[in-house]
Amino acid sequence: MNRKKYCTKSLSVIIPNYNGQDLLPKFLPSVMAAVRQCDSMWEIIVVDDASKDDSLEILKGYPDIRVVARSENGGFSAACNDGIKNAKNDILFFLNTDVELSENIFQYFSIHFNKADTFAVTITGYQYRTGKLLDGGKIGYWKRGNLRTTENYYVDDPNEGLYASFSVQGAYFFADRSKVLLLDGFDEAMNPYIFEETDLCYRALKRGWKIYYEPRCVAKHDHSFTIKSTSSARRLKVISLRNRFIFTWKNIHSRKLLFSHILYLIVQLLLVRISVWKALIMAMGKWNAIMEKRAIEKKTAVHTDEEILDYYGYLKQKPTSKADSALSGLIH
Repeated sequence: MNRKKYCTKSLSVIIPNYNGQDLLPKFLPSVMAAVRQCDSMWEIIVVDDASKDDSLEILKGYPDIRVVARSENGGFSAACNDGIKNAKNDILFFLNTDVELSENIFQYFSIHFNKADTFAVTITGYQYRTGKLLDGGKIGYWKRGNLRTTENYYVDDPNEGLYASFSVQGAYFFADRSKVLLLDGFDEAMNPYIFEETDLCYRALKRGWKIYYEPRCVAKHDHSFTIKSTSSARRLKVISLRNRFIFTWKNIHSRKLLFSHILYLIVQLLLVRISVWKALIMAMGKWNAIMEKRAIEKKTAVHTDEEILDYYGYLKQKPTSKADSALSGLIH
């Protein structure tokens, strides 16, 4: 009897690493076990972002892994972009070093990329230590002058249906390499981390590409381990706010939404929120580059902000509706 072939698309697993000497031996075995279930070509690329520990020495023990060593630390986007440039296969799978993969995770993604306009596929994520459900289909909507992306929906009885997702979880997601290259990869203005995957996905949605949620692909995430181990809460908040400014100024073209953003920002500044002031000053320092990218995004968009956000607002009301059902003009 012939075995059913699942992983029919060639796959490049891209793992950015910084000072992951404790994480690599703990989580890489699950990655190796998963890729060996693939029926097609695969490769694993670890981009070491100028680690100061023994990461490179540890990686020598994995001959099947290709290592790209950066000479300077650049952050998540820069490391991922180096991985993209070095990848050879059709589909990219971005993966954090603090994630354990289920052995059959690569059995279900290929079918989604048979659709020519699929950009990315996000998966189900659980907290590694507690088993708590973390990530599912992403819901996006506009509130108080900013994009909100922290809500998920989950599918209790998954099948081969298509489930829409607003974005992905940056710790683990699939993407079409050719489309990622057309977007020029991640925006390195958002380095060292936070919100860069949402920026990438929103630009893809504006161009008419689609993102799906595949609930049968499962991983366990030692949630925010790498970020929390290197950053203070205050610094994280400032970086997050800065990157949200960059995202909004670059990608939001609706006058109505921009007006609400400016109005809410003024209120925050008048309340003397120090983190907001710091983030604003940092973002303003990138103003010229942001405006250049804004012109590109505005020129290439085929959907308006309202069209995108109205659809994913619908997901918020009926979260388990399949992507083939309502508002099919946007999805197909």
